[in-house]
Amino acid sequence: MEYRRDIDGLRAIAVLPVVLYHAGIPGFSGGFVGVDIFFVISGFLITGILHKELAEGRFSLVRFYERRARRILPALFVVVATCLVAGVLLLLPDMLVGLARSALATMLFASNIWFWFSTSDYFAPSADLEPLLHTWSLAVEEQFYIVLPLLLWWLHGKPRRTVLGALAGLCILSFVLSAWATGPYPQESFYFAPTRAWELGLGVLLALGAFPACRNARLVEAVALSGIAAIFISVVFYSAATSFPGLAAALPCFGALALLWSGEQRRTIVARLLSGPVPVAIGLASYSLYLWHWPIIVYFRLTLGTLDLPHAQALIAIGLSFVCAFASLYFVERPFRRGPPAGFSPRLMVASGLAGAATLSLVSAAVNIGEGLPERLPQDVRLAYAGSRDVDTRRGRCEGRLPSEGLCRIEGEVSSPADLRNDVLLWGDSHAGALMSGLDFVMDDRKLGGAVAFRGACPPILGVQRVDQRHSRDCVAFNEAIMTMLEKTDDFPVVVLSARWPLAANGKRYPGETGRPAVLDRVDFKEASHSTAGNYEIFKSEFLKTVRAIRDTGRRVVIVDGIPEIGWSVPHALGLHRLIDAELPPPPTRQAVEARSAKANSVLAIADEDPGVQRVSAVPLLCNPICAVEKDGIPLYSDDDHLSVYGAMTLVPRMFKDLMPSETDRRLGPG
Repeated sequence: MEYRRDIDGLRAIAVLPVVLYHAGIPGFSGGFVGVDIFFVISGFLITGILHKELAEGRFSLVRFYERRARRILPALFVVVATCLVAGVLLLLPDMLVGLARSALATMLFASNIWFWFSTSDYFAPSADLEPLLHTWSLAVEEQFYIVLPLLLWWLHGKPRRTVLGALAGLCILSFVLSAWATGPYPQESFYFAPTRAWELGLGVLLALGAFPACRNARLVEAVALSGIAAIFISVVFYSAATSFPGLAAALPCFGALALLWSGEQRRTIVARLLSGPVPVAIGLASYSLYLWHWPIIVYFRLTLGTLDLPHAQALIAIGLSFVCAFASLYFVERPFRRGPPAGFSPRLMVASGLAGAATLSLVSAAVNIGEGLPERLPQDVRLAYAGSRDVDTRRGRCEGRLPSEGLCRIEGEVSSPADLRNDVLLWGDSHAGALMSGLDFVMDDRKLGGAVAFRGACPPILGVQRVDQRHSRDCVAFNEAIMTMLEKTDDFPVVVLSARWPLAANGKRYPGETGRPAVLDRVDFKEASHSTAGNYEIFKSEFLKTVRAIRDTGRRVVIVDGIPEIGWSVPHALGLHRLIDAELPPPPTRQAVEARSAKANSVLAIADEDPGVQRVSAVPLLCNPICAVEKDGIPLYSDDDHLSVYGAMTLVPRMFKDLMPSETDRRLGPG
């Protein structure tokens, strides 16, 4: 295939938005579409080479993979090895274990599957500190290239119409699957190869001549301009809130297709701009730049203690990424790209690549088995890090448990089963689960007992679903089952409601926290909402109805105000602060917490007007005026918004000091 400088320029157009988006530079909120542009380019170039070799009768699967190994593996090995070394020096044990597992998945070209499994969402906070998150796209490409050469070889010699029809049909099928799955299965649609195959397939079809040539210069120029405009629009106006890939991915992909096609027809104005020395230089280094930029940004975030890099530090991270990229291009990529080193046959080159992958895999496995090598850490770092594991051991088996399955107990020690009491029901989302240990202490002190019913991302509000959650209907059924139990039994004279109320009422996440908004909708609505605009009204009406329904059963209700959200993982920030002197982000103030909780608290205050309803809050205990995140060097949180066991044991007894019933209390009648 004849070299086209404009394609290297297009690579620059693909990689720069990705880098600037990840660095948090304003104006590039949709920069993630650069990966989709890469997919189209890759499909076009690889298919052009394979098609030529098949036509000339010199196609070799071994030679194909040998070229891929020389192109992909050397720089990848260097980046993964560097990340592992940096991880040993800079990461806490659980973070290092996560890195080791992702490195192993990367060596198997299965990191897209790993990150789908291990992170809730590409745009979620859990993904923001994964140094190898960006390798998911390499995995998608390599999975595609396991199938493509064999498919082209099988189709070779068949009528042109049959070949193009079969490939176009597969592309359409993949696109339809992506468009359908992006709604109900957004993570699968984002990460999986079958829903991304159509993007590479566009390049495949172009390389095989599926799109007709054109001699009309004005039309070709118009197509080129529309292509660059489509990419610009998606980069500037898309964001983490965009339902992606699905239909939205068509804009940047067809934009890339338009530029590739128009560049084949003639040297357009856009092609001349893309062929300039600067775009071409960046394009030549684009693979290394893509590999290096994300780990550098992640380690900058860790060192600075914030996901949102200040502009000065972001620019430094970008500059360092370019330095590493060009060093990698000249000293790693090019020596191997020119051909196998002296004495290396294609088979030996493939074997060497496998040996390198095996070595890094063994190192990753050793780190994983060693549980992140905690013995390398000083004692004060271990104490802070332990907070991330300071989670009630019952949470895993208790979450989502239905009354029919037997709710988990919350109480102190009892001498016999006959002493079990059902005085209190703790009902809510994962924030309720985080209170269990503290309520155990309260129950033991008051000689009381009870049970807990909680489900993550599922506030205790009847008839309401979180449509941003994959299993929102399960949440609805869970809450209905708890309410049915309360209606059919005389147990649990006190019901404690706990959830992340500010998130439910506002819909928007805490400032600086990434991830999709929390969208509430009533179950009886035929069309699910995709906006947070209705959250407050839905929260207000349905939460008050829920409290009224509980009160109508004759029970007392205790509402736990929202636990102050910190905006950063407390154990990790404290641990990194002590390990590498990373800057500790400022905790929120009481004023900020109250402003964030204003909408939710206005509703809780209405419920509190009922004499059978009472509220308790951790805010006065934590925030005076700066919110405390540790006590005696031990984290009060297990992450950014859930109390640790230590935090619950410290705060819950004080929160409930005057509210738990004594043994002589009787149920209140309806208010």
